[in-house]
Amino acid sequence: MATFAITNDLDWTVSTRPLSYAAADGTFVSIDQKVAVVRDDNDQFLGTVSPNYEIVQNKDLLGLINPMVSEGLLSIENMGFLNKGARVFAQAKINQEFRVIGENYKAYITLLNGHAGTSTVAIGPSATRVICGNTFAMSYAELGEKYRHHAGVNERVLESQAVLNYVNGAMAVYSQHVETLASASCSSFQFKQAVETIYDKEASKLRHIETLNSLFYNGAGNEGRTFYDAFNAVTDYSSNQSRKTRDSRFNYANFGQGAAINQRAVRVLTEMATV
Repeated sequence: MATFAITNDLDWTVSTRPLSYAAADGTFVSIDQKVAVVRDDNDQFLGTVSPNYEIVQNKDLLGLINPMVSEGLLSIENMGFLNKGARVFAQAKINQEFRVIGENYKAYITLLNGHAGTSTVAIGPSATRVICGNTFAMSYAELGEKYRHHAGVNERVLESQAVLNYVNGAMAVYSQHVETLASASCSSFQFKQAVETIYDKEASKLRHIETLNSLFYNGAGNEGRTFYDAFNAVTDYSSNQSRKTRDSRFNYANFGQGAAINQRAVRVLTEMATV
């Protein structure tokens, strides 16, 4: 049975090792046509490949998304390996400030690779979350860029524009929505209506209504004039005011109830702005 593991990192390398077999007289005979691929952290044998096989290390594959993760544009949501490391995967999504508006960007930006000669490097958006060998294969079939482990594969992988196109596309969708919200005036009465619809509760019963009002008029960059100010008030509260600790605010705004509220805010405010 194929092993499957979710992990917080893929912080290990692989290397090729010579192969040989024991002859009848007890001596060892080298096999020139193949080499073994082995994990360097635990000496786990992963498979055999041609001596011309070019390895793409995990850190180099993750280098396609790590800069955008560090900048806060992407969050890694799924990462691991199959067959003790013979196949590896990483899947990331646009962070909340873009994903909340980019309804068309529900797919993962997915990176797949094989270390045993049975899988090419594959990069691109995929709607399939990798949780087993079958979903690895399904996700692989969805990806648009595939690179064999021939000479120069690392250069070709590093030149891939798939991740950048994924992020830029989502940001373009975000910008279009922002332009709509920012160009439409929002009165205090409309803001109250929007808040009640977004939170599905009368404004007088919202414990944080005064905070929302303050953010609408005086939040960072806000003047209490447009539907974009209203949107910023809601998302600012989710990200910076909703919980006592930074980690709990992050989880609330990105994965909890706050994420659903932010998504509802986009729909409600865009509808009101375009009436």
